[in-house]
Amino acid sequence: MKIKREYSIVALVLGGVGLLIFGINYLKGLDLFQKRNVYHAVYNNVAGITGASPVYYNGYKVGQVIKTGLLPGRTGHVVVSFQINEDALVITKDTKVQIYSADLFSRALQMHLGAGPLAEVGDTLVGDVQLSLTDAVGAQIDPLKAKAEGMISKVDSVLNAFQQMLNKQTVDDIDSSFSSIRDALESLSSAAARVDRLVASESATLSATLKNLETVSATLARNSESMDHIFTNLDTLSADLAKGRLRKIMDDMAQASGDLKQVMANLNSGEGTLGKLMTDDSLYTNLNNASRELDILLEDLHVNPNRYLSIFGKKDRLPKLSDADIERIGKVVDEKKK
Repeated sequence: MKIKREYSIVALVLGGVGLLIFGINYLKGLDLFQKRNVYHAVYNNVAGITGASPVYYNGYKVGQVIKTGLLPGRTGHVVVSFQINEDALVITKDTKVQIYSADLFSRALQMHLGAGPLAEVGDTLVGDVQLSLTDAVGAQIDPLKAKAEGMISKVDSVLNAFQQMLNKQTVDDIDSSFSSIRDALESLSSAAARVDRLVASESATLSATLKNLETVSATLARNSESMDHIFTNLDTLSADLAKGRLRKIMDDMAQASGDLKQVMANLNSGEGTLGKLMTDDSLYTNLNNASRELDILLEDLHVNPNRYLSIFGKKDRLPKLSDADIERIGKVVDEKKK
């Protein structure tokens, strides 16, 4: 029985399509005759992952990505489906599938096996993303960039401040300051020169002084034994004083002070002759009156010498009144008027 020409064409087309699919999958690294162990992982960002990205375990390729797509709903997550070609690889449910940088330009998946229960084909494993080299470098450079920008702004502020400060008056002030510093250094230089000349001129005196110091030192060294005796005597004297002599002297002084206080107390209370003289003013009054009367007598003797001595001539019939007589008469008159 002859096959119709149309069936032959259909079979040829189907064979070509199958061969095309096989070729495409083969180029992708998929073997249609091998059991397909497909697993899934969910990520927030799958940058660098394509439909043919490899899957590694400890650097050994165990599979490849076969599909990527958005997770249903408005979550924004991306589902990555990958096929594992190694049946000997024991995959657990807590296995972590990490997106990492395989080299400078490509990204891939690497598996970190866990220790939990075994996963079944079609399970969704734990997805993780490692920063790419660009992101890692950017993460390191961004803080440096921010610091550099801040430093540049600060430098700019400092330069602006310097620009505002360095006006003509400030420059003149700085010039005058340097001039003052230069004058001060010149003064110090001249002072140092004067000191050098003084030292040079007084070098003989300094030498003599040093020689005298050496002589004094030698004298002290020669008389060290005598000085030791002196210090020994001082130690003996201080020991004797410490043993009781100084205490006895202090006791005697305390007793003398007590006696002196007693004498002063007796004088203040009017005991004894000296105490009566200090407390009773009758002696002073009598002495004052006697002195006054003696002054009157001397004055009257000077005015009326004939009243007391007849050898100088005849006595005056009307003796003269002295100032003291006039004063006494005035006092008597005043008393009678009162």
